[in-house]
Amino acid sequence: MENTEGSVMYRLLVADDEKKLLSGLCDFYPWKELGFQIVARAENGQKALEYLTRNPVDVVLTDISMPVMSGMELAEILYREYPKIKVVFLSGYAEFRYAQQALKFGVQDYILKPVKTDVLRKTFTELKQKMDRERRSDEEERGYYGNIINAVENYVRSNPGKATLDDAALLANLSAGYLSALFKKETGTNFSDYVLKVKMEKAKELLVRPEYKTYEISERLGYENPKNFSRAFKAYWGVSPRDFRTNTEKEIL
Repeated sequence: MENTEGSVMYRLLVADDEKKLLSGLCDFYPWKELGFQIVARAENGQKALEYLTRNPVDVVLTDISMPVMSGMELAEILYREYPKIKVVFLSGYAEFRYAQQALKFGVQDYILKPVKTDVLRKTFTELKQKMDRERRSDEEERGYYGNIINAVENYVRSNPGKATLDDAALLANLSAGYLSALFKKETGTNFSDYVLKVKMEKAKELLVRPEYKTYEISERLGYENPKNFSRAFKAYWGVSPRDFRTNTEKEIL
């Protein structure tokens, strides 16, 4: 989320069972000045969890001790299921055991009640700086890996009949295993499935052109045996190359 000046504004959910404190935290602190926007307030961890499962949240500022679901229980769930959400604890308890548990669940910081403005400002200023650094790093990483994926996809599309994972890995200057895992992570598709997709789309494109014989298309797409090509085409599209060509010709006529 960005404000009108282009600066990143992070979405903040505040949870506390003390209504006056909750209202004060949400309404009387300069959150926008610190780079945060209050998107929701909750009276316990359960209410907070219900909201963030349906809506995007970047940071949760939560009291530790609340009815129904405590802040500690909420932090544990977020640590397991929503690891990108940052958590900051509020508490009137200064026992070290809470701080230990907070670290266990990846909690960013621990603010004691009564909340002092300068402490809150310092905590969230530092958190904003940390999140900005992580965001820039993620963008740079996505840009770097995105360029690799684009190059690999262009390689496959330019010659689907001869495209191999080993050659793509050489192009990307990565090991075949690493490229395979990266391609799956970035595209949601296995490299081999992507190659097959490109082949089958190219096959359709060529089959509508009468100057190409089926065996020629088969060879062009890397199939030594036209029967293997026909089986692959039918398995992918649900119709044989011959029937596809016949049906297409009928549509043209």
